Amino acid sequence: MRAVLLFKLTSLLSDSSCAYSVCRRKMHILQFSQAGRHSIGVRVDDTNIINLNDFSPDLPTDVCSALCLDHKKLLTEAARCLQSTSSRISVDDVTLHPPITNPGKIIGIGLNYKDHCEEVGKPLPTEPLVFSKFSSCVTGSREIQIPSATKELDYECELVVVISKEARNVKEADAMEHVFGYTVANDLTARDMVSATKNGGQFLLAKSMDNFCPLFSDIVTKDEVEDVHNLNISTKVNGEVRQKSNTDQLVFRIPQLISYLSGFFTLSPGDIILTGTPGGTGKGFNPPKYIQSGDTVTIELQNIGTLTNTFL
Repeated sequence: MRAVLLFKLTSLLSDSSCAYSVCRRKMHILQFSQAGRHSIGVRVDDTNIINLNDFSPDLPTDVCSALCLDHKKLLTEAARCLQSTSSRISVDDVTLHPPITNPGKIIGIGLNYKDHCEEVGKPLPTEPLVFSKFSSCVTGSREIQIPSATKELDYECELVVVISKEARNVKEADAMEHVFGYTVANDLTARDMVSATKNGGQFLLAKSMDNFCPLFSDIVTKDEVEDVHNLNISTKVNGEVRQKSNTDQLVFRIPQLISYLSGFFTLSPGDIILTGTPGGTGKGFNPPKYIQSGDTVTIELQNIGTLTNTFL
């Protein structure tokens, strides 16, 4: 299915002298549809977008294809569009989708927060613990049906890296050149499927059930995040804070992960890396606090966005 690429430009306003004036603008990329039509767009502010396909008809209509074509062209056309007099569309009249709907690879990293390692009583890993999820896991901010196959569904707030261009055997010093931007994920996990008696202790089934990778609607471009390794990240369940940490707790930072992964396989435009979760997962409580029907899980990542899902 074709999708809509949306660039979002938000204004951060202060509580005093900068109120009602632009203090800083951030470029976000989203995918949306309207009246059955999937189009590329630019968000001018929190309430208005521009149809980028109308402005630049040769651009693809999904993020992965646009990144594969030329991520720099994508940004250039969006910038030109924002300077144009193209008609604005109310965001209330569109449907937002996950910012990446067809990633070639979803790569997860386990035990990558120092506080999470402490929580589960394990030493810091000496190399990344890598697993994968199927692309069919991807969904957005929406209701999710808890699968009957699990009674121990757990939440995991995560910073997500979106790859901009092909990476193979990349040095750490060059790794950030392959990052397009960032988004937010809930790396949903069926804890009762990770055991020696279930699937041999492998992660795949526990991580890859339908809708097990909800993504926030926006990709924030790399240059708009001053220090990605110093962002507050949290999870609330029905308003109760469960996870509260900072990306400075990452064991392996983004350049290390890209360099390590690209030594084994090629990272392609549109691939996403879920960089790990901090302490406070449901399993870490005594007794455990797993997701129940009717729960609303809200994940917030500073300067990136907020992902909310209600479970049925």
